[in-house]
Amino acid sequence: MNLGLAKRLDRRVGGLLGWALSALDRLREAFRAPQPVETVEHVLLVKFWGLGNWALLRSVVRDLRDRYPAARLTVATLASNAPLVEDLADELLLVSTNSVLGTVRDLLRAAWRLRRAPPDLALDFEQFARSGALLARLGGARQRIGFRSPGAGRDGLYTVTVPWRTDAHASRSFRDLAEAGGLAPAAYVPGGLAPADAGLAETAALRSVGRYVVLHPGSGDNFPGRRWSTAGFAAVGRAALAEGRQVYVTGSASEAAIVSRTVDAIGTGAKALAGPLSIGGLVALLAGAEALVSNDTGPVHLASQVGTPVLALFGPNTPLLYGPLSEGSRSFYRALPCSPCITVANYRTSRCRIHTCMASIATGEVTSALVQFLRRAPTENVR
Repeated sequence: MNLGLAKRLDRRVGGLLGWALSALDRLREAFRAPQPVETVEHVLLVKFWGLGNWALLRSVVRDLRDRYPAARLTVATLASNAPLVEDLADELLLVSTNSVLGTVRDLLRAAWRLRRAPPDLALDFEQFARSGALLARLGGARQRIGFRSPGAGRDGLYTVTVPWRTDAHASRSFRDLAEAGGLAPAAYVPGGLAPADAGLAETAALRSVGRYVVLHPGSGDNFPGRRWSTAGFAAVGRAALAEGRQVYVTGSASEAAIVSRTVDAIGTGAKALAGPLSIGGLVALLAGAEALVSNDTGPVHLASQVGTPVLALFGPNTPLLYGPLSEGSRSFYRALPCSPCITVANYRTSRCRIHTCMASIATGEVTSALVQFLRRAPTENVR
């Protein structure tokens, strides 16, 4: 299903449902006060879109597991995220995105399953979408916590709201939400991800070449304006080859064209990896890399959570919220007057057509930073 269509449906149809259910709840509470939750035996966690968000959430979910060790943990997410979350949950509620009808069907099935044993606590980590709040409400969760979004038609679906912070990294907001659900206040600790045996086996030949650098010139389905130039990535790739490193250029199957263009522009020595790797394989490949150079997209956080240094390229989004957290990482961002232009407030949607923010990142600046990093003594390359 087209991401833009999904956003429009969530905003319009989800908004109407949100207002209606919120009004019904207020009417019901006027006649019967809600009863407190004495014990938490079933926890629902919701986050549909964002592979990178799930990379950030893993350590938070593990802390929640420690907080409620006897509780049943149910995770609702997109089917494509399953490999990154299946080890965290007792039950997965997976939603497909192949079609509108398929998505609606899976959401209704998930709500029906939840109602048979309603959660005592639901944490909705969606930053703006209404689908998670609707699922928690229709699933009968007694305590529903989500990010505050006035005017979005979903705040009334929650029993508690938490601010989405614009002055701190997204991981801090995720942690804040979990603390509202019972976690003890503490700093966010990255590193909740490690390569699995299957991923290591899948990439054994790729990782056996010695030291290598990964380039990721795509940006997923959400707004291609986040992409740096092919010429810029090619220059970085050639610099890595000149330093004696193997270069892998990664992307999804739908990004095969941009991966191929980048490899062709780099020349002999770079290898295209558009689509052949599973999520576990990509995690393993990134874990063994000396560095990742990437646009603002999921692999930034996958690499960051396994401790690989990242050179991340930002423009429409801000690294203040989504920059890499691993030691040795660096973000390139011009902070133009129009940046960031994709935010929670605008449904992470931009109508910009000339991406000056990305074009203004100098090729020489990124290339120089990578070369300087690669020339450090091995003991200086903090992993």
